[in-house]
Amino acid sequence: MFQNLQHHPGTTQAGHRALAAVSNTDLSNLADELLGCPRVVNQYRSAALNFGAYFHSATLEPDTFSPINPDDARDEQQRQQAAQLATAIRRRRYPRHVIYSSRGQAEQTYTATHEPTGLLVKVRPDLLIDSPKRLRRTVVDFKTTSCKDLGQFLQTVEKYGYDRQGAFYADVLGAQRVVLIAVQKRAPKGQEPAVWVHELTAEQLQQGRKKYGKLLRCAAEQSPALAA
Repeated sequence: MFQNLQHHPGTTQAGHRALAAVSNTDLSNLADELLGCPRVVNQYRSAALNFGAYFHSATLEPDTFSPINPDDARDEQQRQQAAQLATAIRRRRYPRHVIYSSRGQAEQTYTATHEPTGLLVKVRPDLLIDSPKRLRRTVVDFKTTSCKDLGQFLQTVEKYGYDRQGAFYADVLGAQRVVLIAVQKRAPKGQEPAVWVHELTAEQLQQGRKKYGKLLRCAAEQSPALAA
């Protein structure tokens, strides 16, 4: 379904966003457009992007964990919260294991061509891990959530398109497994944030495949110039 997979080592997050290719975020925006959902106000979207950048840096690349707006008090609050959530994740055995895996590649950019439409797509998985003999590849995606328990979080997999994102990344990268690691943004008073691990099921991946396939076809119809 995808061909010509290319790794772009050294590409920054900004460089990744600048690549002229279709991303999962583009698919989310297209899905919202097709459903008639209003776009998020820029200032709130910017704050969410900053927090997401802090969370992933604190979790996967602590050496790059630096202020985006050092004179902004809210920015510092976001950094502190991101650091706390990253600490909660590293205290759990499995998340700590995958983060420090010698075979893990964090925040790497890849492009590939979607054969049915000719669209160039791009993905940047949080963590990509190959087994010792390279017989199995796993995509690990870290999420923050406001859910109170694992059951509630599992309901958001379809609601927020985590199944579509997981299937999209897995198929582009030739991965066999997609693992979500979720951490509570706000824990109950006196408790540490809960951390949940969920591997997408075959059914969830198949459902996600149908979603991204339909959206890529719509993207190709709307912007035929993007197709090769």
